[in-house]
Amino acid sequence: MGMRILFVGTVKFSNYMLETLIDNGAEVVGVITGSDNGLNSDYVDLAPVCEENEIAILLADRINEPNVLEWVRKCTPEVIFCMGWSRLIGSELLQLPPLGVIGYHPAELPHNRGRHPLIWALVLGLKRTASTFFIMDEGADSGDIIDQQPITIAEDDDASTLYAKMVEVAQGQINKILPLLTQGNYLRVPQNPAIAN
Repeated sequence: MGMRILFVGTVKFSNYMLETLIDNGAEVVGVITGSDNGLNSDYVDLAPVCEENEIAILLADRINEPNVLEWVRKCTPEVIFCMGWSRLIGSELLQLPPLGVIGYHPAELPHNRGRHPLIWALVLGLKRTASTFFIMDEGADSGDIIDQQPITIAEDDDASTLYAKMVEVAQGQINKILPLLTQGNYLRVPQNPAIAN
């Protein structure tokens, strides 16, 4: 692909997305991941994928620290993909890559921002949710949307079946987004804060 990507994540979904980027021939120049601190029930160690593909990896529970920013600068990414990271990213890191930081949220943003959106979708009895890629800003899931695909929630869906649907849809979106990013040919749709929750 020729575009230098740095990847951030700590969960099972992160592992799927990292493998999808690699399978698409993306140039992943580094991975930042966290330790298993009990915050995420689906924590996954990304080191095996990185070792297999000779990708530099940094373990960093505090992503906005000066040593992490320095490591990112040395990787010289053009874009950062943040997929499965539960903490806010500071402005300095958000501004480092020329194309910004692309985040992911399994909800129909601007609805259902924040933690556990799949669980909330089920608890609220929603008939549909969405798989959303967006340009991260300093807020929680509040940046401009670059791709959003609806996901139908069936009556017999539970958290695991909805998770599987989300992964499949998101993998398709990565395939679509990568060439658009490379060409600089993607739309940014601002979220409407008046309908956010």
